[in-house]
Amino acid sequence: AFYALSMQAAGAMSRATAVQTAMLGTGLAVPLRTAAPPQALAARFAVDPATARPDSSSRRAREATVVVLAGAALSQRPLRRRLRKRLARQAARVALQATGGNADSAAPTWGADDDLSMGISPEELVVPSGFRNRRTGILLLNIGTPASTSVEDVRSYLGRFLADDRVIDIKPPFLKYILLQLLLATRPQSSAENYKRIWDPVRGSPLLYNSEDLAEALQIELGDNFLVRIGMAYSEPLVENALRSMAAVGVDDVLLVPMFPHYASSTTGSILANAYRTASEVFCTPFLRVLPPFYDNALYLDAMRAGIVESIGVGGQEVDHVLFSFHGVPERQCMQTDDTQQTCLRKPDCCARVTRANRNCYRAQCFETARLLARTLDLQDGKWSIGFQSRLTLRGTIQWIRPYTDEALGDLARKGVRKLAVLAPSFTADCVETLEELGIQGREQFEEAGGEELVVVPCLNSSPEWVQGLAAMVRDQLVAAVPHAAKAVEPKAVEPPHEQEVTQETEGTVDKVEKETLFEVLRTRLRGAPKQVEVNNR
Repeated sequence: AFYALSMQAAGAMSRATAVQTAMLGTGLAVPLRTAAPPQALAARFAVDPATARPDSSSRRAREATVVVLAGAALSQRPLRRRLRKRLARQAARVALQATGGNADSAAPTWGADDDLSMGISPEELVVPSGFRNRRTGILLLNIGTPASTSVEDVRSYLGRFLADDRVIDIKPPFLKYILLQLLLATRPQSSAENYKRIWDPVRGSPLLYNSEDLAEALQIELGDNFLVRIGMAYSEPLVENALRSMAAVGVDDVLLVPMFPHYASSTTGSILANAYRTASEVFCTPFLRVLPPFYDNALYLDAMRAGIVESIGVGGQEVDHVLFSFHGVPERQCMQTDDTQQTCLRKPDCCARVTRANRNCYRAQCFETARLLARTLDLQDGKWSIGFQSRLTLRGTIQWIRPYTDEALGDLARKGVRKLAVLAPSFTADCVETLEELGIQGREQFEEAGGEELVVVPCLNSSPEWVQGLAAMVRDQLVAAVPHAAKAVEPKAVEPPHEQEVTQETEGTVDKVEKETLFEVLRTRLRGAPKQVEVNNR
């Protein structure tokens, strides 16, 4: 790009050819539509606005929109780091020249329908075919659900699910085999009865139809540039079929979205491992990215707060106590995430805050979510507590993380709590664990212990706040894939870069440009009030 613009400025190359060559050199066919005032450019590149003299007679300076030199500075070509800094500083000077060196004037801001041709005819400007029609796949991942409430279908589903080494990680293998056979001999009958209690006669499994509703609403929210699908690890619709359906319509770039806010090897780890394994078996392997755990994401917390306030009021004023009930996991799975082997479940306050040692610990993440929700709900200390449900064991052979939800329900009732609200933040969609285990069994346990009313707050499901929040998180994650481009104008002839002139003051320039460009795209694409969007440097 630098060579092309230098040749054009010297009269050795036509303007159209120079711009095309510059765009190819930076890997861009369409410049990114962002703008910043000259003082911002001067601050980024340590350029004195007084040194840039205006050239009001230049038509190119008046119509300039993109500093291609900065694009070259940010390109992935093997340029020396200091040479890229030199190019970026030169680009800032040219940008200041285009605006007359006035720090108070702003560079032109382009809209979606503005002319970006820079005077080049469509015949001259070559845009790669299909560039504008590229779509990104969004695959919503979950564990799965039985095909029906029959014992055979439930046994078939549980057999696939429990056979996963990430779900039951018992060594040696023969011991796991024995335990699995015992579970499959006794568990399917009771599970089938539980599913019958919450099964919809028309739509079937609540987990499946809630996921379908979310996918449909998310597709509308994201628009035609995205293709949203559901992928289950152990039931239909399978991840394999979802990936193949995307490939069939030309979608190879896929963002995997685990529908679990917290990381656990038996949930997020299991479904991601399944997706990776499935993708590796396809001849044209899709290009995968992953939405990380969002247990502390403001968008997730805001969506949770909206549903909770609707059920129990601000500050939980309509109930006596709030119980945050998370899905349980074996203690061993939490302890294995601690690479220091000194913190997780080895200290009494190991989950008091998230640190480097417990950053991937499921229990620590759950406690952090509960603290953040209690704060955003204005819950007073002593009016909320935490429990873990759905433990699966035979006669205590496996220790699960505590405290237990079923024990907490009885204890709270015996302590005088008459109206209790139960929230399930680890579930984004209502399923058998929330509708039956909490809504039916939990209510019976609470009332038998002396409680009067148990309010089970619905999960996020496909609520408008969750659809908008999840769409924003998807855009946030994908913004890192936007090609790095900076604001630019067509420069005049420039001096050859001298590496020795670059000082230490310009260190980090490229990183600043990349961050500012990505943040500008994020602010433009995310919806909602600024208060609901927190952009940081993580």
